[in-house]
Amino acid sequence: MSHSSVSPPRWQVASTVAILVLSAAATLAGLLWRGLYRDAAVTLPQLYGQDVVTLAFGVPLLAVGLRYAVRGSLRGYVVWLGALAYMLYTWASYALMLYFNELFLVYVALFGLSLFTFVAGILRADPGAVRDRLAGRLPRRLTSGYLAAIALFFAAGWLAEVVPATLRGEPPESYRLAAIPTNVIHVLDLAVLLPAALLTAVWLRRRRDWAYVLAGVLLVKFTTLGLAVLAMAARLRQTGQGGDLGEIALFGVVSAVGLALGVAYLRAMAPRSRSGAAESGSGATSGDASGDGEERPSSAE
Repeated sequence: MSHSSVSPPRWQVASTVAILVLSAAATLAGLLWRGLYRDAAVTLPQLYGQDVVTLAFGVPLLAVGLRYAVRGSLRGYVVWLGALAYMLYTWASYALMLYFNELFLVYVALFGLSLFTFVAGILRADPGAVRDRLAGRLPRRLTSGYLAAIALFFAAGWLAEVVPATLRGEPPESYRLAAIPTNVIHVLDLAVLLPAALLTAVWLRRRRDWAYVLAGVLLVKFTTLGLAVLAMAARLRQTGQGGDLGEIALFGVVSAVGLALGVAYLRAMAPRSRSGAAESGSGATSGDASGDGEERPSSAE
């Protein structure tokens, strides 16, 4: 992996190790401890699917990202941030939405650890270095289009459920089936995740430095999120509670495209040769892989 001077300090390494250990323990408990989850029947298959993805993909991805980030890898740092974003989203939803169980304080600890570690990691990032590494290599327009499409599609889906229920003055049917007063996923998506994806898409079109960091984080996040929802839908279908083939196919495409763009992003961050560095220096004003020849905006933008 490529190298940068930015790496997590000791406290972030320690907090990430704690997240790894607690996440593995919490997901194993969720899968093996029958009766731990006391949520509605329609929610249980989704929790089991989420636990499988977190244990099989989220935990290893965070461990690999941390390993290379500590060594000064720029790619490793972005993967580490993306995996932290997945953990933050996942454990926030567990802490805020699940019916109280014996692991409640573990979920709260994971939520807090993920939040502070992620925010501090973002603040330590070097967006200029990330953009310089990606200049001339990243499929910028395609990545921007994917993030915008994801944001608009899911926002439309959630609002199509929430707005009619709001006009009727009653909760959506999915809330009743899940026996929840409100859907934390709707809150996190509509208030944070989807606006962040849309803003990043716009910034990426305008070549803002921070967009190049956030794009990598969101590609990791949406790939793992797609896998999680895919696993949830498959479990629902297995138990006869939903999960139609169209939904499974949709999230399969979301994950596949996100993975392909994520791989392209990481490949674009490969170390440059001396001649490549010189070429990228001239490419900073001649455009990137999308070839539209705009100049790099100033950091004041």
